[in-house]
Amino acid sequence: MTSIQDQSPTPETTRRLAFQFWQERGSPIGSPEVDWFRAEEALARARGEETPPLLELAKTIGSTLGSLASLLHTATE
Repeated sequence: MTSIQDQSPTPETTRRLAFQFWQERGSPIGSPEVDWFRAEEALARARGEETPPLLELAKTIGSTLGSLASLLHTATE
């Protein structure tokens, strides 16, 4: 099995890891960016890189938007 450190930082690698994180969170509706940013951060850390400040901001905004989308989805059911 290949570790995160052995994987190249391609969009496909990020997508697969984000999907794994999404499944581990119970596959919630309306917050895919949370897992995508978490995957990008995990891959960057595995390569010894720091998390860029813009990524931190994007995670906060994305998480908030995902929460709002989930609330709206629940309210319309």
